[in-house]
Amino acid sequence: MNDAKQAIKKIGFWFGLIIFLFISFGDFTSSLNSEAWAVLSIMLLMIVWWLFEVIPIYVTALLPLILIPLLTNQNFQEVATPYASPSIFLFLGGFMLAIAIEKSGLHKRFAYLMIAKFGRSMFSILACFMLVSYFTSMWIINTATALMLLPIAIQVCKELKVENTQFEILLLLSIAYSASIGGMSTIIGTAPNVFFVGFMHENFDIQISFLEWMVLALPISAIILFLSFFIFFYLIKKNKNIDQRNWQNISLEKLPNMSSDEVKVLLVFVVTVVAWVFRGYLNQFNFLSNLTDSGIAITSAFLFFLIPSSNKKNDLLQWRHMKQLPWGLLLLFGGGLALAKAIMVSGLGDWLGAQLTFLDNFSVLYMIFILIFATVFLTEVLSNTALTISFLPIIGVIAINIGLPVNFIGMAVVMAASCAFMLPIATPPNAVIFATEKIKVMDMVKVGFIMNIFTIFIITSIFYIMM
Repeated sequence: MNDAKQAIKKIGFWFGLIIFLFISFGDFTSSLNSEAWAVLSIMLLMIVWWLFEVIPIYVTALLPLILIPLLTNQNFQEVATPYASPSIFLFLGGFMLAIAIEKSGLHKRFAYLMIAKFGRSMFSILACFMLVSYFTSMWIINTATALMLLPIAIQVCKELKVENTQFEILLLLSIAYSASIGGMSTIIGTAPNVFFVGFMHENFDIQISFLEWMVLALPISAIILFLSFFIFFYLIKKNKNIDQRNWQNISLEKLPNMSSDEVKVLLVFVVTVVAWVFRGYLNQFNFLSNLTDSGIAITSAFLFFLIPSSNKKNDLLQWRHMKQLPWGLLLLFGGGLALAKAIMVSGLGDWLGAQLTFLDNFSVLYMIFILIFATVFLTEVLSNTALTISFLPIIGVIAINIGLPVNFIGMAVVMAASCAFMLPIATPPNAVIFATEKIKVMDMVKVGFIMNIFTIFIITSIFYIMM
């Protein structure tokens, strides 16, 4: 297996390098300028190396810092600026908030309380897990949400004596899918969301606030979650092998009283969310006129290092906890933003858009459908972050050329990138539950295909109506 992986990596390395050298130093005659050709060669090299994972994808994201200053008129400082985009600091602060919640145990308390209070039948248990997964993944990255709920779900199935049944399979699938759906709802919910906000700010000077994102994305994700529940409800009811009894007593692990650390973290969390939602009103005060979502996130994270924990010897967060931060993901965002900026500045984006003028003949509805359909099924086999980074610049140009609002089209595609439910490699939550070895690939394919189809139609319909 390792030998096969190494062979694939070697093929990817040489394939990407040959394309890069051929385009960089080839003699082409076209309307495309030499700088744009250079950026095209860098873009294709990065895409190939990302797909084949020749080196860690986070390291590949550093290539713009090396190649763009050498091959274009952009200097190192200009290329490095996107690596410090405000959206990256928003994600950084959001992750530190998530770590604080995890360290205090607050996340597990919420999950257990909700399940113990409302879990009285197989359908209420399913609804509880889906709601907990959905709401938690709004604030904690969807991978962490799936990891958090997985052992709780397995324990519940043990208590109910439904291990290795169709109910357990469907319950685990529902957790993964709900985590992906919930992550669509907020800017910090998934990596593609964060990248998109930074991309719009860097290239179109369009700032999307936390509240603006939620106003649009939350209803869409809620509709998808609501319909998802009925899909799982139908599958459970249809399966005659599942015991349809009610479970009146669920003996979950008893939680201790709420600790002072949990109270402190909860207070900071609530204040942070309120500040994000009402930032527009806060900006009306002179001393808060420059307050941003990124600034709120970093301020909240900073507070965790000032507020003492219950043992008085440490603060709520310590620097050693920062090992859990996805530093590589932050580099990936930076590299993607730097590449996107080069595509737009060099004229490559305009040229690619001009090659796609045949799309002007399609209706707006058909265009949106094709983009979303392609995104959902491509994300099944490609990283949704890498896919978003690679194709958002092109989608932006297409939207401008056909006279559509680039922020709406881009957001539709980014939300669709979270709706890949068929394969374990499609999203991290899928991979997390598949790793339990309780689910077969065909289990995921059967349910995931249905989920894919109806999410494509929901997102297409809603964004078309809003145009």
